[in-house]
Amino acid sequence: MILIGARSPLVVDFEETLARRSIAVAAAVSVSGVPRLLDRSRLVDLADFDPPPGAPFLAPAFAPMRRAELLELGISLGLTKAEALIDPSAVLPRLIRIGAGSFINAGVVIGAMTMLGEGVLVNRSASLGHHTVLGDLVSVGPGATLAGNIHVGAGSVIGAGCVILPNVRIGAGAIASAGAVVRKHVPDGALVIGNPAVERRFNPRVSSLNVEDGE
Repeated sequence: MILIGARSPLVVDFEETLARRSIAVAAAVSVSGVPRLLDRSRLVDLADFDPPPGAPFLAPAFAPMRRAELLELGISLGLTKAEALIDPSAVLPRLIRIGAGSFINAGVVIGAMTMLGEGVLVNRSASLGHHTVLGDLVSVGPGATLAGNIHVGAGSVIGAGCVILPNVRIGAGAIASAGAVVRKHVPDGALVIGNPAVERRFNPRVSSLNVEDGE
């Protein structure tokens, strides 16, 4: 497995899950900045990386836009988006669909009849209820709880410890902040905070492979 984005703090979780799955890291590519990798014997700068054609890769980044950029970079290098990486400690149902390039971290519990798009990230100890749908590139923070029949649009972020009540729809590109309790539908691109969650204005920061931000 090749990891594109060795600067992200999440790269250590990817390493641990790969180790628990007995999957070797062939290379960890640092796009910019100081790498966070535990085992630096496989660390390679992007400028020095000689990609093996068609090799599987993953992009360890929490921010959806950043993860999208890293996934696009890997594909442009001739690599192949890997199948979902699922920690052995995660509890998954018999009926589930998880798209390529996704990551299910340690302690996650997912209910039956769930559907996760491509490039989704579900972080430590999050819980997804039955019939939940996550669009492409959704990020779910540690300890978040999504009750049954939740639909989250592509590129949205569910913060750490956020609680979303049953039958709620979260629009594309929206943010439900850490600790928020979301009781009603959230429009596309909105930010909601608090308990009960209310909408606030915000100016999303444009991500780029050139900015000095976490991968």
